[in-house]
Amino acid sequence: MDDDDSALDMLADFIASTGTVALYDENTGEKIEGSMAIVSPSWERGSSHVGVFLPAAAIDKKGMTTTTVTLCEFSNPDACLNEKPYAGATDEFACGEDDEARDDTGFDCDEVEVPIEPDGDLSVDIELEDPESEVDYDDGPAPAPARKLLSTARIGRANPRRSRTLRTTGARGAIRG
Repeated sequence: MDDDDSALDMLADFIASTGTVALYDENTGEKIEGSMAIVSPSWERGSSHVGVFLPAAAIDKKGMTTTTVTLCEFSNPDACLNEKPYAGATDEFACGEDDEARDDTGFDCDEVEVPIEPDGDLSVDIELEDPESEVDYDDGPAPAPARKLLSTARIGRANPRRSRTLRTTGARGAIRG
């Protein structure tokens, strides 16, 4: 990471790193109509803001009251072979399902248990944290919260092959950058 970004550079990176994620059935690979997820940097380094909507018709385990939302990342996407691409992932997505089991890809996940709505929909807005990614500011003062938020987008620019996946209740989305 560099420290010479202008405010406009940082804001552009932040906007580019915030976006919607299409969700696909993890068994058939078909796009799930009416579903959407959003993954964006959070105010705290090492955490991500995640929003997910999955209609009741797409949830394959009726009668559930809770489910798990999982955000995974390959910290070394250059080691990925991508022999079995994720459903819905574009060609520029560096990693695939087969790479999850490979130690050299640095595959790691954070998850949280969330409630399913009484009508059967999954509609959540959560923060997922990675406690191992805390930054030590012993050498100086911590940056202001807004600067920390904007600087998280630099990670995607520094590693343009960054590959993450979001999964929940039979659905999966691929996130690049």
